[in-house]
Amino acid sequence: MKDHVSLVLLEKRLSKILLIRVGRVGDMVMVTPAVQALLDHYPQAEFHLLTSRDGQRVFRDFAPRLQTLLYDRHSFLAGIKRYTLLRQVRSASYDIACCFELNPSFAAFTHAATRGFTISNEAGGERYAQLCLDLAWRIISLTSNQAPDKDYRISLPVTDDARERARALYAAAGITPDTFVVGLHPTYSGLQRAWRRPEIDAGRRWPQESFAELARALRKESAARGIDLRVVMDLLPEEAAFGEQIVRLSDGAITLLTPTPDFARYKAMLERMNLLVTTDTGAMHVAGAVGTRLVALFGVTNPASSGAYVAPGQCIELHAASRRMADITPNEVLTACRHFLPA
Repeated sequence: MKDHVSLVLLEKRLSKILLIRVGRVGDMVMVTPAVQALLDHYPQAEFHLLTSRDGQRVFRDFAPRLQTLLYDRHSFLAGIKRYTLLRQVRSASYDIACCFELNPSFAAFTHAATRGFTISNEAGGERYAQLCLDLAWRIISLTSNQAPDKDYRISLPVTDDARERARALYAAAGITPDTFVVGLHPTYSGLQRAWRRPEIDAGRRWPQESFAELARALRKESAARGIDLRVVMDLLPEEAAFGEQIVRLSDGAITLLTPTPDFARYKAMLERMNLLVTTDTGAMHVAGAVGTRLVALFGVTNPASSGAYVAPGQCIELHAASRRMADITPNEVLTACRHFLPA
């Protein structure tokens, strides 16, 4: 009871909140429901997010009140920079530190605030985005006696300027506003080092031949049904060779795009897609956050914990019981895609 009263009193002067999450793009997108809930319930507070370069990229246009503090654990003299950042956090006098990290090494940053809160996954298996949102609601309920009043899901803003750049790229590829666009995302973080961990690769990567077969089947079915459908891959330039091999295997059924990296434009490209077929990687979460429908493929990872935290009906998840992605057949994926194709 004493703890509850002290936090309610704290809420009356709550002005500065530190959020902590250092991760890759997908990790950062999964935090967005919790961040948005806290922003909505503390409209006068100043928010800082201690995060990675990917985190800065993901949250750049998220909310004007949200400022980022860079924590680059891979940089030169990372240990010294961490100590300097910790001193900066201590001197900033944060009322609350909310840590979305499961790594206990970040506890020092939560201790630097008046009150610190950290997510817990003792039971295991719960969706990470939900764990973060549960922590946000715990803070909100303790400081203001408010119960959850909104179904928060992953979300990212898309600017009109980015949409225009995406439209230009699609138009250059002969894709019109009326075209039904199916995106394919065949890569994942760590693909370049897959030769070191073949067992992990088998559980993370759907075979190139399977993507190619799916693309041919989609084009064949859409032609028979009179659907203006295009299959597209939007990959990083360094992934071009990998994508080109899939295009060759598909007999040209796929349009490969490898423009200069631009995260704002990439969000708009995904938003324009009517459907994305993807493995469990950052693109899955970004696409889900901009409202794109998904067919998501899982092998060694568990959709119950790492799946896209989207509205019901937006995503169909296919999980290989064997944990080998190759055991998901192109026909199974095609059947899932049919749920989203035009009637």
